[in-house]
Amino acid sequence: MVVHCPLSQLEQRWLDAGIGKFNTGKYWHAHEDWEEMWKSLKARGVEQRYILGLQGLIQTTALMLQYERQKTQGVIKMWSKLTDKIGTPDSPLFEMLWSVDVSKVLQDVLPFHADAIADEPTWDLSPNAVQM
Repeated sequence: MVVHCPLSQLEQRWLDAGIGKFNTGKYWHAHEDWEEMWKSLKARGVEQRYILGLQGLIQTTALMLQYERQKTQGVIKMWSKLTDKIGTPDSPLFEMLWSVDVSKVLQDVLPFHADAIADEPTWDLSPNAVQM
């Protein structure tokens, strides 16, 4: 599916800044940039699926943070929330969301969820392996 939600220059800067921070493991800071973008999209009244898609990306950052903190319930909760908004690895709701390859992100995050729900999680996966 092609995105039909052009971003303002400021929204694009927030998206890019969040991606850069996510890719360097600064999940909380990525969340902050994307929250500003989310507020802007809501204020513009863009189609709800894009607002939800961005929320799914924000929840992806939260999942990675929960994994780093070795919080099983946090990972499970965020996986449930983000897959409601951006889909599953087998059935993504977006192919691309702006410049983010949602299918790839979902595939890359899946092992973190799988480790967290294992009978004995190893917590040894490297979050920096997930790039947007």
